[in-house]
Amino acid sequence: MNGFGLSRERFALLFSVMLVAAAGNTAMQSLLPAIGRELGVADIWVAVAFSLSAVVWVLTAPYWAHRADRRGRRALMRLGLYGFIVSMVICGAALAAGLQGALGPMAVFVIFMFGRTVYGALGSASPPAVHALCAARTVGAQRTSALAAIASSFGLGTIIGPAIAPLFIFEPLGLSAPLVVFAAIGVLVLAALALRLPDDTPRA
Repeated sequence: MNGFGLSRERFALLFSVMLVAAAGNTAMQSLLPAIGRELGVADIWVAVAFSLSAVVWVLTAPYWAHRADRRGRRALMRLGLYGFIVSMVICGAALAAGLQGALGPMAVFVIFMFGRTVYGALGSASPPAVHALCAARTVGAQRTSALAAIASSFGLGTIIGPAIAPLFIFEPLGLSAPLVVFAAIGVLVLAALALRLPDDTPRA
């Protein structure tokens, strides 16, 4: 990456990477109880699916944090966004098929679990890379401010996601439509990241 520090545009891109992942994840959480009732799936299994992805996230995040210094931070952010998008598409498609009666509840649950595992395994690559790039490109008070703002993006996403999810419900996808919409938003962020954030030259 040329120069030192973070421009407003580059910081906005990093902020967006964290925001879209948090918003999409919590939007899904807010919709799943209603979807589970529609499919006849007990709430405990919905909780198990989210717990599984959380466990996978905890196990893989340290690995991606280590790889960020070797593969490049932008590359790891892109990988995390790929994981988010693919997971949303898989989960959204499975839930849509279940709501339309094309798949039984057990099949929907198995595919959904797989989609959440993808998110836990690959989506966890983005946050360490975002924080590493912020730390590498800022100093002193600027670093503290940048890292605090990045941390707040995740909290902001958890508020925004459930608030706007109902606005994205449309036929024929119904309750699963917001997942597809957030996947599309993820594609836009990924494209902006690839086009507007220069590659970095990491040093271990």
